[in-house]
Amino acid sequence: MNEFIKEQFVLGIPGNSNSEPNLNVSYGIDKNFLYGAGVSIASVLLNNTDLKFCFHIFTDYIDEDYLSTFRATAEQFDTKIIIYLIDPIFFSNLPTSQFWSYATYFRILSFEYLSKNISTLLYLDADVICKGSLKKIAKINFIDEYAAVIPDNDDTQYASAKRLDIPDIQGFYFNAGVIYVNLKKWHSSNLTPILISLLRGESKFGYLKYLDQDALNIAFNKNNIYLSSDYNKIYSLKNELKDNSHQKYMQTISNETVLIHYTGITKPWHLWARYPAAKYFLEAATSTPWKKYPLKDARNKTEMQKKYKHLIKQRRFISGLVSLIEYKLAKRK
Repeated sequence: MNEFIKEQFVLGIPGNSNSEPNLNVSYGIDKNFLYGAGVSIASVLLNNTDLKFCFHIFTDYIDEDYLSTFRATAEQFDTKIIIYLIDPIFFSNLPTSQFWSYATYFRILSFEYLSKNISTLLYLDADVICKGSLKKIAKINFIDEYAAVIPDNDDTQYASAKRLDIPDIQGFYFNAGVIYVNLKKWHSSNLTPILISLLRGESKFGYLKYLDQDALNIAFNKNNIYLSSDYNKIYSLKNELKDNSHQKYMQTISNETVLIHYTGITKPWHLWARYPAAKYFLEAATSTPWKKYPLKDARNKTEMQKKYKHLIKQRRFISGLVSLIEYKLAKRK
């Protein structure tokens, strides 16, 4: 896999370079999720001052501005951040969709690449924000399991078991946004060729709806440690469209929640995501070098559609009307 790493940037003060981390953490992202990943890293560090980390970011894009911000983050928290600039050509013949770019496969690349030197790895999606201690994960001892995972929500469980025609996976189908991987088991099992074959549709399952999440569930075959939902609390900000109080999120995100996974089109870094439920992202951003970045505007028709709906819900009627017109014009094109 080395040929797909075009360049590597090691960030952090020299004194930390030889310090063994309690947790290695990886992200697989494209340009659009660099900001989210940066704030995610900041949230982990803010809430885990008693742990040592090494962060591994696999991306197909980096520039001097982002590099300087990651460097400033590493220096603020006395941690280590390694950025791997990769060549996405390896993924050119793998399926993508409107919702998943080829960056969704970067986590498989990170598992394979890092398995040569690291025994365990916590993978986080860029839209995962930490608000609690990761000490429990750091203390996990694998025997022969592939990973420590968190079951997906009930609707996804049922639909995935039916779609994949694996009835006994219901209750065990996990969400791939948070995975603590046993890289020793990964390496010894030579999983990467199996997963690539699954992703190409070269199996009885055909093309997979949820791409590498489906493939990982099939390959791991329930041989996992299952953690509580507090370590991957799935929350969609579209719920705010049905909640006039904007307080119902507390029925999902509680004091015990450690990792919040903001699924869906609207992310906490969007201009129109001004809700109390997004405060965990904003708190991490504003107290770290990531505060210099403004919240992001809509980039495409899908985001434009969400933007105007949320603005109207927030009673920002003029902005909502302008956004609706922008969406209609974009849709015509």
